[in-house]
Amino acid sequence: MIELEPWGADRVDDLVDLLLRAAADEDLTPDELLTACHERSGIVMATPDGEAVVAVGVDRDVDGELLASVRLIAVGPSVQRTGRGDALLDHAEQWATERGAKRIVVGGSVPFSLWPGVPVESPIALLCAARGYETHEFWQSYDVATSFRSEPPDGIVIRRAVHDEDVTRVLLAATSGWPRSADEIARALEHGTCHVALRGEADPVVVGIGSHSITRAGWTGPLIVDEAYRRRGVGHALLGQICRDLMIAEFDRVVVADLPDDDARSFIEATGALASTRYQRMSKLL
Repeated sequence: MIELEPWGADRVDDLVDLLLRAAADEDLTPDELLTACHERSGIVMATPDGEAVVAVGVDRDVDGELLASVRLIAVGPSVQRTGRGDALLDHAEQWATERGAKRIVVGGSVPFSLWPGVPVESPIALLCAARGYETHEFWQSYDVATSFRSEPPDGIVIRRAVHDEDVTRVLLAATSGWPRSADEIARALEHGTCHVALRGEADPVVVGIGSHSITRAGWTGPLIVDEAYRRRGVGHALLGQICRDLMIAEFDRVVVADLPDDDARSFIEATGALASTRYQRMSKLL
């Protein structure tokens, strides 16, 4: 087995350099890589020449299962097809097994992920399939123009959640109503990239939450509307505020990656969004 060495946060510039050569289109920043690879319990391991890197972590999901997640795998162009990818996954699986994980997934499982899964038919997807990883779900990501705007329905106010009262309302609503998204929403509140839809004046009730740029700048985070208020324009109004933020930041598009069902896809297609990358969630029992 090819030997790997741990990379700490001090090697993030080397990680950025490798990603610029291996996946330039992703345009990942040092802060994004630090958040995804080092913020949760895990490890970054690289070959001695620095041309192949894997980041893997172990954490409990909302159901309490101890889950390993391959957060990043990258192989430099000059050493691709030389067995480096297999070696990286060998080490990742061994590291996860030693820490009690029963399953390992590639991308998008435990916050904060850089991708919602593995791009379909990508080299990583083919490598994982050859190693016995199974595909469980598919996602189609969409690009929304940052020029998109939509007014909220009557009786609904949308504002950035920055004041203490609104932050508390959002945290309570996320924890009680949408626990799977609570960590990401909390991060968006820290970054000032969370908008909240409220009904009522004296004691406003949270009916929707829209967030972005949690791990990846320009990507939406949880965009959630209470079931009783769906199909009224609340979600589009939240998305319009996200688009406004990102237009000011000089982005021309917003990436919406996590669309779990047909209703969500219909919602995003109604904005004029264009389909971009198709992802798949892959996992393997250890």
